Amino acid sequence: GNSTQTFQRITNLITLSLSTPYSSSTMGFIDYVGDNATQIDAKEYEEKVRVDDPKLLQTDEHLVFAFKGRGGSGRDHYMLTNKRVLIRDKKGMTGKRIKYASVPYGSILAFSIETAGSADTDQELKMYARSIGKISLDLVNSVDIMAIHRFLSVVVIQGEGAGEVAAGAFVHDDSANLNGSTSGFFDVMGSNYAQIDKQKVEDQLKSNLNVLLENEKVELAFKCGRDSFIMTSHRVFKIDVQGVSGKKIEYLTILWPAIKGFSIETAGNIMDRDSELTLFFNLPDKPTGAEGYPRNSRTRMKLDFRDGQADLFAVQRYISDKLLGSDTVATSQ
Repeated sequence: GNSTQTFQRITNLITLSLSTPYSSSTMGFIDYVGDNATQIDAKEYEEKVRVDDPKLLQTDEHLVFAFKGRGGSGRDHYMLTNKRVLIRDKKGMTGKRIKYASVPYGSILAFSIETAGSADTDQELKMYARSIGKISLDLVNSVDIMAIHRFLSVVVIQGEGAGEVAAGAFVHDDSANLNGSTSGFFDVMGSNYAQIDKQKVEDQLKSNLNVLLENEKVELAFKCGRDSFIMTSHRVFKIDVQGVSGKKIEYLTILWPAIKGFSIETAGNIMDRDSELTLFFNLPDKPTGAEGYPRNSRTRMKLDFRDGQADLFAVQRYISDKLLGSDTVATSQ
């Protein structure tokens, strides 16, 4: 009947829309409606800022990345300088009222990037700062988000003093992209975390993905399915592969000083053979109804370890040394 034909037409349209790549005009509309920011020339925009707002930037402060909202058609601007995150937010109908928000890199406790997926075509940058809260920025798919990740790793982990050096490395870095194949690193491996070779992981992260600092060392590494949990000399690093295609990936960095406590739980009887590690932190985010509520969704990270696949007390000792400092007395004394 007519209803059957109508349903079939709708099904065909949905199938066609999912299988047909978005046109540039469609993507522009999606980016505008979704308020996805596009990258603009940082050097040119810095010159404009110094003319329009001559007292906004310090003399030795320079823009490394600059973005404009709503696919480049919006009023708001987002800047990563060699010293801070700077947001220019126009308000009201006329836009005469402007809010300038500054977040020094030393205030950031954690940050993450999220690559585009198959259906979700935008990328996302999140930064979690003391007192200020979560700063979230949706980006168009054409932005090299891995270059932003590398820059934030330098200025957030090593400090704003490294910003000037980092600026020179990233302003005109046309080669900042994923290098080589990453399929082997994201292969499915199981349902609980198992410890894996830290040197192999470090080699992958530095060569294929290029997400670690040059002097950063992987000290413990675990894998669960396509996801990875890594503890380095500089950070706690979680790689979360999402969706059926695995194209959407979140890279979450939590600085060691942001970890406020942890717990371990040994395996039980045959019905509960997994051991557990929980890290506690307090990153500002949306509320959750998960274990320990009321709390926000970024206050803890829980990992189940496969029985016999992780030395739980070695992990406990490692984290203790990170948070408390190494023993000052030898074990034999």
